Amino acid sequence: MSTHQDLRALNIKQNIFEHFILPQKFNPQILNQMNTPYITFEQFKDLTCKQLSSIIDGEIIYTFFQLALENQPIIERKPVDVKQLSLFLQLQNFNYAGRHSIFENININDVKYQERQKQTMNSYSPLNSPRAKTMRVQSKQNDTQQSVQFVKQNIKDWINLISSNVDTITSQEFNLLSLIFASEQQNLSQLIFDGTQKLSKEIVSDWVQKTFNVLNFVLISFIIIASVIFGFTKSVTIKSNVGQDLKITQSEDSQIYIDCAVNTLSISQCTNCQINVASVHMITSITSCEKTIICVSSNYIKNSNTIDSIIHYYGSYPPIIYGDCRSIILASNNSNTEKTLQNLKDAQIPFNKSCRDKYQKPFIIGQNRIDWVIQSIDEFTKFILPEQHFGSIDASLIINSNFDIEKMAKEITEKKILTQPMNYEKIILPLLAPPEYIKAIFERYQLYAGIQAQIKQANLKDENSKLLQNAIQGNFREWLISTGSIKQISDLVKLIDSDQ
Repeated sequence: MSTHQDLRALNIKQNIFEHFILPQKFNPQILNQMNTPYITFEQFKDLTCKQLSSIIDGEIIYTFFQLALENQPIIERKPVDVKQLSLFLQLQNFNYAGRHSIFENININDVKYQERQKQTMNSYSPLNSPRAKTMRVQSKQNDTQQSVQFVKQNIKDWINLISSNVDTITSQEFNLLSLIFASEQQNLSQLIFDGTQKLSKEIVSDWVQKTFNVLNFVLISFIIIASVIFGFTKSVTIKSNVGQDLKITQSEDSQIYIDCAVNTLSISQCTNCQINVASVHMITSITSCEKTIICVSSNYIKNSNTIDSIIHYYGSYPPIIYGDCRSIILASNNSNTEKTLQNLKDAQIPFNKSCRDKYQKPFIIGQNRIDWVIQSIDEFTKFILPEQHFGSIDASLIINSNFDIEKMAKEITEKKILTQPMNYEKIILPLLAPPEYIKAIFERYQLYAGIQAQIKQANLKDENSKLLQNAIQGNFREWLISTGSIKQISDLVKLIDSDQ
């Protein structure tokens, strides 16, 4: 039998390694007892309940498999191909090949790890250790090389896994590798199967290996080229047009505002940053961040190895947390822009109560200690967006709807009021937060307005007015420093200076 000699790049779906690998090691043989080619969600849960720490883990694996396969948010749980699901379980071993971060697969029985867990919270930062900093510099190159190397090392086993015959593999079976690979052709088999229905496993695996060796890691392209925001330090950036897949990585002391919908979002190794991304169609992955505030609407979100950070989330599925996560605050999405509803629509994220409240009940994977809390109403504030660049949906629409999200959607859609004139003195209320949180911010505005009115009515003399002003400014300065809010003020000054 002959094969095509066309060595066009065999595209690796890098997204599957970026977003769909979880910290669980599976034995794909658990599916061998299936006597049918397809397996349902309920059957999979029954088979895996004894191997996994909770039934939720089985649900996440099955859901993520469908996500990776269909590249669409999951509406219903369909029966899936047993062999392809087995392949997905094999991929989960990628973590154990050294991927993600040096903290991804901590052994909780390790003595040093146990000693560190007994330390006072925040006394140790794994993200700022010398080893971690060295890994950050190397990670951009290693991520690609490690995934390619992993594919090379396992391709023979994968071919054996998906083939029913001892010696041969069919073109239909080879196409099951579409979970990992893609090509410009209609299907993968057209790259190698030249009018034949079967080929020797040895021929196929050698062809894949030869393709990788000839291209020498360089022309092995990835299915989608991602937009990358890399290495920002003390910077402010606003973008309303980025690629389908967005990566924000290795940034410090920066503010990043993305005012559009993207397909996938990866935020990794960021420290002391504020990041706002309008909407994400598929999944947001947060990895190895510290002291970072993230506000995002996304159908799915997962967070690993992140400390001292706040995640403001609105989405279709509960947040997934795993790894070495400490001092994580989960909160509702606290943004408001004139394009909010359009961005949700572009990302196919519903606008309803269910999505609004998903942040409150995260799924925890693994046995590591996860330290997280829900943000209290007293600490909840609106996300500060540069008003020169972001309009907002009028607060009166939110108030007149009695803070009810369905009524808001109806009011905004029917009146078609999505763009408001810029008014820097108007009230800006979070649009996607629970009503009690929005009311709390509204009441604060009313309190501020009441105090301002009292000051005006007092008709203070110049000397008393200056004393009051100095007292307010002094207390305000102390509050800014003690809460860390002074950073937001200085960031806005930077933004204003950059526009001049």
